[in-house]
Parts: sequence; structure tokens; C-alpha cells
Amino acid sequence: MKPSQHLPILLVAVLAAAITFALIKRPADEAPAPPPLVSLEKMGHLVSLKMNYSDVIEFTQPNAVDIPWSQWEVRLGSTRVLLVARGDCTLATDLRQARYEDIDNTARTLTVVLPAPSPLQARINHEPRDKGGSYFYAITDQGLQAFIPSAQTRTTAMNNVLATAQKAVQAACSQPTILNTARDNAATVMQATLLATGWTPTVVWEASTGQAKPVTTP
Repeated sequence: MKPSQHLPILLVAVLAAAITFALIKRPADEAPAPPPLVSLEKMGHLVSLKMNYSDVIEFTQPNAVDIPWSQWEVRLGSTRVLLVARGDCTLATDLRQARYEDIDNTARTLTVVLPAPSPLQARINHEPRDKGGSYFYAITDQGLQAFIPSAQTRTTAMNNVLATAQKAVQAACSQPTILNTARDNAATVMQATLLATGWTPTVVWEASTGQAKPVTTP
């Protein structure tokens, strides 16, 4: 009877050894972890370029008085403003729209499709002049405006030249050469990031149609 009492204990020991062996062996047989796309999504916008802007912008604001009950007006003159505009712009790639294609877990290679970089923030610097901000170089009144100054016309002229400068820095930030530089920088960062995780990436830029461009960044 004693041998039969030891049989269940022996079976349990064998079963435990088999389970332990399976648990130890299984991780080596598991497929590699997928690429860290979730981590990239959490990064949000990848800023790849900051551009400084500086220019002298001239703007003339006319001043006229309407003649009642007619379509005519009397021009009193104008206010001319010279603005030394200073600002900057940052370009970024929205990684929340990134996606992976052609994932090869064995070779550890993949293709990452990115949206094209775009201006994230374009601004005119309103800091004091001695801190690198924009400033009005000259404000002059012309015509009758010189003899009958109008504070409203001056204020309108100053606001309009600042709005013109804002549009100018946005346009400068969207130049093809600037966008290409931002794209190259973003591709370099993405490649270095994925290589550090053990994956060999190919960066592809998404066209405006939603299809990936065939041209890749090696």
C-alpha cells in the first residue's frame, strides 16, 4: 500500500516540473514585441525645425471722410508705418497620424508613414526692442493728416502692419525649402528612435491624397 500512496505525489511533481519547463521555455518562443507606435503617438507633435524671422515692413493707412448722401469721399491723407518685424516659427510632424506598414518581425524591419511637417506656431515677437522684439521704426503722417492728426488712423495703421507681419512670417514658414529641412530632420529623429529599439525603419511621407509617397528617406 505504501507505493500507491507515493504515486499521486510523484505525478504532482512531474506535472509541476513540466509546467515549470513550459513557462521557462515559452518566452524564448514568443514573437518579438511590436514596434513602439503607441509610445510615438504619445509624443504628439515632433518639432523638427525652428526658424527665426526678421524683416522691415512698410504699410500705409489712408484716411478719408465720406461725403453724406453720395458715393464720394474726401481724402485727408494717410499714415505711413515702418515696422521692424521679428518673430519665429516652429514646424512639426503630427505623430498621432503616423502608422506602420510592412512590418517584418523576423527581420525587425518596418515602414513608418508620416504626415508632412507643417507650421505648428508662427508668431511675431512683441517683446521689448532690447529683448529682440519687434518695434516701430517710423510713423509719419502725410497730406492733411500731418496738420490734422488722427489717433484712430495711427492705431489702425499700427494694427494692420502687425497683421501684415503675422501673415508674412506664416508665409515664410511655409516655403518649400523650409518644409524640406523640417522633413529631413523629422526623418532623422524617427530613424534614430526606432533603431534604438532594435528596428530598422524606412520613412515614407504621406501625400495629401492620403496615399504614401513612393519616395522614401533612406
